[in-house]
Amino acid sequence: MSEKRSGDRGERPDNGDDPRHYLLDSDDYRRDLVPVFSEAVPVASAVRVELDESCLDGAYGEDDIERCVEALTTVEALDPERPDDGTRVFSLDRDGEDALFALLDAATTMVGENFVFRLTLLDERGDDLLTTIPHESMLWGESPPLPERVVASIQDLLADRVGMFVASTVHERWEADDHAYRFDTTAIVQSTLDRKTSLTYCSALSARGLDVVDGTTLVFDTPTGEKVVPCVARERAERVANTVRSLRWRYDGTRL
Repeated sequence: MSEKRSGDRGERPDNGDDPRHYLLDSDDYRRDLVPVFSEAVPVASAVRVELDESCLDGAYGEDDIERCVEALTTVEALDPERPDDGTRVFSLDRDGEDALFALLDAATTMVGENFVFRLTLLDERGDDLLTTIPHESMLWGESPPLPERVVASIQDLLADRVGMFVASTVHERWEADDHAYRFDTTAIVQSTLDRKTSLTYCSALSARGLDVVDGTTLVFDTPTGEKVVPCVARERAERVANTVRSLRWRYDGTRL
């Protein structure tokens, strides 16, 4: 896996007072994009979308391009605000909903996922509720402002699918064998001790098996081979293993 020089940037302490950052992790982003957004539309007031119209000049994906052009035409008919050349902002009245779902439908295509560069639902105060970057298969939201009941409805929606809308949380941190480790949301991240260089060592969602060896070491069977994670303390190994198993069960209903 590729390394990234990121340290711990982007982490959010889970102190109960700050917004919780939720991420969609799914085996089929395109399948889940429209249904997940549908759950948040009732509490949204507007849409902000960044479009890359250069994608419409390609000589490939004619059907995809046609869907994008139709979505763009629907948006332009609303006379949206134009904060800059690539961005449109429009209200979520009935016509606005039609434009939103035309954009989301286009974003499930190969051309459209680049044409719809970024799309965000906004509440009545203009705060971001739900955002997607289709070409990166990324979808996230923060609660608040996203109401917890909407978070719960999205999680219920995904209960019968292979996927989760999961809160970004650092579950554990520790050091072992000249490395620092953290169990961050659904992944074990291994870093240098100064945390300047880190990589995703293994994922709770892609592991095919998990064993606890000698009470303190976790051994994951992953698609890229066996990953050994020394946890040092028996209690930590048990906590990490139990959380991994819980996440995997919630993700696709299988047990490790």
